[in-house]
Amino acid sequence: MPKMSPLLRPCLLLVTVSLLFLLSACTTTPEDHSRIVKIAADPSLLRIGVSTDSPPLIYKKNGKTIGLEADFGRRLGKFINKKVKFIETKVENQISALEHNEIDIIMSGLTITTDRKSRIAFTTPYLRSGQIMLVRLRDKALFSNGIYSLTNSNHIIGTVKGSTGALFISQAINGTKIQSFTQPADAVTALINKKIDAFFYDAPMICHYAAINKNKKLTPILTLSTEEYLAWGIRKEDSELQTQANLFLQELIDKEQLQRILRIWIPYL
Repeated sequence: MPKMSPLLRPCLLLVTVSLLFLLSACTTTPEDHSRIVKIAADPSLLRIGVSTDSPPLIYKKNGKTIGLEADFGRRLGKFINKKVKFIETKVENQISALEHNEIDIIMSGLTITTDRKSRIAFTTPYLRSGQIMLVRLRDKALFSNGIYSLTNSNHIIGTVKGSTGALFISQAINGTKIQSFTQPADAVTALINKKIDAFFYDAPMICHYAAINKNKKLTPILTLSTEEYLAWGIRKEDSELQTQANLFLQELIDKEQLQRILRIWIPYL
């Protein structure tokens, strides 16, 4: 497997807390599973499983699938000389779809976890990430110590229900007031409207929301509270595709393209 380059370190090259919270393995139900668009395996086709609700990693704009993962997916297709088809499925159904050979690879901001490694194979990680905070610019000094700024404070922290960030805050910071949101955009709006004091979420998304809300004077606190690695998921028996994907990543590193692509989609790198 190609060695990881320093270029794999994103907008978060700061001191990290040595806590790694693992996301639970994906499960599915027959009802949800049956809703996946079925496209038969084809040697000339790369079926990429995505959940298009995570800007800037993967999302839709004007009906087109875009984002960092979409960029990677199209480039990978060219690298291995295959047509690319993005197949949408819920996050919780991605691994099941892969196991049932309904997709060939998951390229959707997938975090490497022990549970997931027991079911599928992963490529070389392309991004070191974690949980950080988004705050109002004028309050930046109040949160300069990252999560340590939340200890014994009266701050109200916004999280996304069921996210790694929500789990971390509820377990690691005693007495913190938490307000949960279904969608990250709702938490950002609450922050702008001073309904919460900080928003705790995945680093790429926090950087994205900070960039698109510069006029609202929001800023990320670039101190990782958890450490996670993003990679692409592949069936364990598909060693050929795993090797090809790793060679593709290594070529991006060798040609000094990986960091450039990351910066296009994730501000504050």
